Amino acid sequence: MIHPITHLFFDLDHTLWDTDRNAEESLRELFEELQLTMHGIPDFAAFHTAYRSHNDRLWGLYAEKKVNKADVRNKRFADTLVDFKITSAKLIETLSDEFIHRTPRKTHLITGAETLLKSLEGKYRMAIITNGFPEAQYVKLECSGLATYFSEIYISEEIGHIKPDPLLFKHAMHHSDAKSVESCMMIGDTFETDVYGAMCVGMHAVHFNPKDESPHPEPVITIRTLEDLHLHLGA
Repeated sequence: MIHPITHLFFDLDHTLWDTDRNAEESLRELFEELQLTMHGIPDFAAFHTAYRSHNDRLWGLYAEKKVNKADVRNKRFADTLVDFKITSAKLIETLSDEFIHRTPRKTHLITGAETLLKSLEGKYRMAIITNGFPEAQYVKLECSGLATYFSEIYISEEIGHIKPDPLLFKHAMHHSDAKSVESCMMIGDTFETDVYGAMCVGMHAVHFNPKDESPHPEPVITIRTLEDLHLHLGA
């Protein structure tokens, strides 16, 4: 029996909300306002490259449950500044606090995100499944206008399970009243958390792959633009 797709679950960061662009905008503001060149950082490019390396590493460790929320928020800036031999606790605290306050209020979306959601609205029950922190994710959704499209928001910290834990996906399906796992589809940019987690519970898994990495074999569906999702929904 063929089960039509009725429920769409989206990752938020890097899939709908343009995390890289929004974060870079905040970092650039802080670099200038805090005059980080005066502390020994040669230019914004060096600062940005170091930050991204440490941030990506710590988020990976968070998904593996090897570090906690505070580690991600504070160590990404502490480790970045150490790369430039800066150990000022006050500067680390200011960077962390200001970044957390500013960035979720940025409103840049991934190209095609709003157009896609408008076209799917009313045809599918749509929800967010994210590993981001609640106080940031709700602000992102509200400030960017994305919140209106989703009936439920499932945040790992609130549920108690972190993607790719199958229990998070099972919780989302159950509380979204999905009749079968075959009627559910997960769309996300990270194979290790979004795609693998969805596959573990039997969901249709879509890898949003705008960087044109080597596609994963079936049954993974690979799309390079959000608009391409229509090809796999018939919508």
